[in-house]
Amino acid sequence: MKTFRCIYRLIPLVLHLFIAVILTLLLGRPNEAGMPDQRFRRVIQWWYRVFCRLFGVRIHVRGQPSDGPVLSVSNHISWLDIPVLGAYAPVGFLSKSEVRRWPLIGWLSGRNGTLFIHRGVNGAASQVSDQMAGHLGGGHSVHVFPEGTTTLGKEVRRFHPRLFQAAQSAGCPVQPVSIRYLPPVDDAAAFVDNQNFLTHALRLLAMPRVDVALSFMPPIPVDGTDRRGLSRAAEEAVREAFHDSLPPPIEGDSPS
Repeated sequence: MKTFRCIYRLIPLVLHLFIAVILTLLLGRPNEAGMPDQRFRRVIQWWYRVFCRLFGVRIHVRGQPSDGPVLSVSNHISWLDIPVLGAYAPVGFLSKSEVRRWPLIGWLSGRNGTLFIHRGVNGAASQVSDQMAGHLGGGHSVHVFPEGTTTLGKEVRRFHPRLFQAAQSAGCPVQPVSIRYLPPVDDAAAFVDNQNFLTHALRLLAMPRVDVALSFMPPIPVDGTDRRGLSRAAEEAVREAFHDSLPPPIEGDSPS
């Protein structure tokens, strides 16, 4: 049954990836700042939503993404966080530079507004922070994972404050977002310890369904707060939502 379910989902997912290539070639012309226009951004969201549906992901949403540009921040558990977030939030992502070299995925990421950071290189964080501030100032939201790595999804780790400087430089608020994979797939969803991407993806594909709670918290203004204060406030908001001290989602709908 698991093998059949995996194959049943994998075929339309491959076709959907091919559609991404076609749409990117036709519509994915970045503007002068390297960001997709609003029409292509809507297409990206539609593609992520269909991807999640085909993958068997059911997203339970609480709150809503900001209408205006924000530095969006969340905890980080899996590669699946990106399509889950992208299905609802019109954001570009910050990713490690290695992703740019991945066949096809790197090209698609670059065309949909992803920024890349060379981890461990002196000055890399300051450089990408300036790029993020430019995108935020241009009216585009950017999402970062300030824990700096994926986790087992059992807790929220400390947020590193350096990249919060981009929000201050652009004068844009910070929107905390919590991601939590729900039982029985919460352990399997974690993508850690240099796991093989294909093996991990196929294991999730074989599961009946992947439920994830996605909570958008109210944006935090940057006025009168330094980057460390912003980092702590965002971390606390994400941790509170993650541990479900807020009311549970009223309803859960598959992306549409």
